[in-house]
Amino acid sequence: MNPALTITSRFKFVTWFTFIVYFITALCGHINFFIANFWGKTYFPLRSYLLTFDNSQIKNPKQIAENLYNLSGFKAVITTPVPYKIIDDIFFTLMVTALVILFFVGYKIVQSEKINHTEIIKWSIVFSLLMTIAIPSHSSDLFGYMARGAQQSLYHQNPYLITVSEIKGYSSKPLFVNFMWPLHPATYGPVFIYLTKLIVSLSNNDFFLSFINFKLLNLTLFLILIFFVLKTNNTKDIYLISWNPLILIHGLWNCHNDLLSGLLIFLGLYLIKNKSYFWSAFCLALAAGVKFVSLIILPVIFVYFFKKKHPRGAFLNLVLGICSGIILIFIFSIDYLIPNQHITSVNINRIIENIGLVHRSFISTIFATTKYFCYWQKIDCNHALVLTILKFFFYLTFSFFCIAMLLKRKQNLIYDVVLILLVFFSFTIAKFHSWYLLNFIILIPLLEEGILKNILITLSMTHSYAITFINQANILNFISMTLLPTLITIFKGKKK
Repeated sequence: MNPALTITSRFKFVTWFTFIVYFITALCGHINFFIANFWGKTYFPLRSYLLTFDNSQIKNPKQIAENLYNLSGFKAVITTPVPYKIIDDIFFTLMVTALVILFFVGYKIVQSEKINHTEIIKWSIVFSLLMTIAIPSHSSDLFGYMARGAQQSLYHQNPYLITVSEIKGYSSKPLFVNFMWPLHPATYGPVFIYLTKLIVSLSNNDFFLSFINFKLLNLTLFLILIFFVLKTNNTKDIYLISWNPLILIHGLWNCHNDLLSGLLIFLGLYLIKNKSYFWSAFCLALAAGVKFVSLIILPVIFVYFFKKKHPRGAFLNLVLGICSGIILIFIFSIDYLIPNQHITSVNINRIIENIGLVHRSFISTIFATTKYFCYWQKIDCNHALVLTILKFFFYLTFSFFCIAMLLKRKQNLIYDVVLILLVFFSFTIAKFHSWYLLNFIILIPLLEEGILKNILITLSMTHSYAITFINQANILNFISMTLLPTLITIFKGKKK
């Protein structure tokens, strides 16, 4: 028997089963969507991806739209004997387990170098289209982007200073109905906030057009990413990105803007590798205008250039690229920087409060453990003080870690940047969501084989479970999806 033929057959088996899983997952939402409207029921994907509800089971129907706009279920209090959340969790656990196993088996097959790039990309496009048309289920962030855009396009408000809750009757308006953070100001960079305004405005302030255009934006970003990964001509890396369940679920299904910031970081480091310093720095600066995390990367690059004693022209291009990116960010920021009567201490406190949120992180795990211990031992403690000390300790430790990385003699720019991002997102940041990992998971193709690359591959599989009950499990969340997978991968790598 021809070994190559056997490998090809096995890969076809994996592709078809992967397709079936994505197809079922994407189809369930649409089936329930149409059933709900046909039978006069209500459908809430964030409440249940598999069930529809009678209006009599909803306690507060007046606060939410009772039609096609009910795609997430904001403020929906449902009373039903059916354990719909458990049913959903079992369903998603099975789906994710299937995807992770298939992804792992497919990776082992691809390592044989017998599978051509066309076959991998062809199926990747199929999976990406399925996830693009899927109705978001585990996050309301897409609806938040639409709300921020509508806040500017319809009401001409500054989302950094005015909250959506200040709009009268916002919860009954289509573009705001599924927004779950109405009491908080915008937290994203000005480039992305302006982009939300542009998309909603070009969509004629229509809910469905805005929804579709945000989805198409992320699909375009994904295809651009695949295009550049193809240039590496590494079959394993092409597979690891184009078939990655974390990217497909959180980047396309739930449509997070971390795919945009992650792509800009990827392009910045990819272009540095290819000695295109101006555009590299420009992309990294622009990434900071989407999510501020890129500000961590820039000092590392400057120190690297200084230590390596690059030619003046290269350093000048780097500076010009950053300056150009800053100028563009400033242009996008003009509408938000104009002083007005809304700038008050209340606004500033809201922004600080939003930045200081703590959940689903290493800090929250230690804080929760401390609280439980004090409760069991009947010890009175100042919880606010404990949390403040924890945050101060973690961020101070991370600062020392970054300084140590900058001062070490031997530097590997890509490795150092990825390690800093991994430590920041996975072990330092106070407010954590699994989709934040998109900011560095897509850097896998830029890394050489080793422990760090294996950690990223492992995390991209374990964090796919964030769409199940584990995401609400607090301590279990961090331990099972981040800490243990990282420690096991390090131990295995050291052992080898």
